[in-house]
Amino acid sequence: MTPRSLVLVLLLATPVAAEDAPKCPSDAAPVVTLGFGSRYTDDSKNRSEFDEEGDKAVTAALKPIDDFIADLARQTNILNDPKTKPADAQEAAACVMESVLAWAKADALSDLQTQGAKLSAPSRVGGIAFAYAAALKVLPAPEGQEEIEAWLLARARQTMAFFDTDAPPRASQNNLRAWAGLAVTRVGLVLEDPALIDWGAASAELVLCTAAEDGSLPNEMWRGKLALHYQLHAVAPLVTTVALLKDMRPELVSTCDDALARVVRFTLDGLDDPAAVEKITGKPQTVGGSRKPRDFELAWIPAYLALDPDPQIAELVAKVEELGNSKLGGDQRLLWPVAVGADPADG
Repeated sequence: MTPRSLVLVLLLATPVAAEDAPKCPSDAAPVVTLGFGSRYTDDSKNRSEFDEEGDKAVTAALKPIDDFIADLARQTNILNDPKTKPADAQEAAACVMESVLAWAKADALSDLQTQGAKLSAPSRVGGIAFAYAAALKVLPAPEGQEEIEAWLLARARQTMAFFDTDAPPRASQNNLRAWAGLAVTRVGLVLEDPALIDWGAASAELVLCTAAEDGSLPNEMWRGKLALHYQLHAVAPLVTTVALLKDMRPELVSTCDDALARVVRFTLDGLDDPAAVEKITGKPQTVGGSRKPRDFELAWIPAYLALDPDPQIAELVAKVEELGNSKLGGDQRLLWPVAVGADPADG
């Protein structure tokens, strides 16, 4: 397997494909216990060399959860689309509520048995929380609301406790912390819980403030040939968290000498020409230049345009049909329509 193909199976975010009749995942078996080893070889100190069997095992363990949130995101797209008929919105909302309630009743993702599981679960919880938040706008007092919200709160607190006390030093400040911060922020907003919102905002600031002057993230540059891949992976939750909190925590936009803008610019410049990243790492990158990112890896751009309506950045995704990422709540143009020039009132 080539390095490029190995990266292609590193599906740390699940793309959302448009479908005429999205599947309601209400019968998806809840995943309660999760545990797996590493994707990387034992001697890969910077976690850049894949172990083929380990990589397959991790992907297989996460697949039921990723399939679940991808199906939820398709329902979320219906809920966020201004063209959706009220009856269809009601049906999609009921689907999301029924599906999430089943996972809440089972106490899904409560038994995380390995470090890898504890690092990977939060971003998936975030995807579920995005779907629940969208459905709640249509069904503001659904059956099982108390159970669902108690479960989301438990998962958020579980995430906070792990990253505050047990996460490895780099993971506590890198893309994994950024994804954890986004998940806790999304849960905090839907529950109107100040402690969760504060933790999510602090997590985004923590990661942003590690940025070097040029906008590179040292805890991602450490990853050798995967450095730009993981810098890009970190940008998505950082941008989305700051965009979600732009009214409540406006200072995040400019924290640490405009770190967010610097991080975004370094990432986009690297995708155009990875020379600067390769100078830092001494390694050719798996993405950048002729190796274009996948569409879902750019799904954060509408959220960034809500903060900085830069026409040059908008142009980068102008021809992308759908900017979907299930961990970010589905099609991002539907979540951030004004940012990309579409008025939701126009339908």
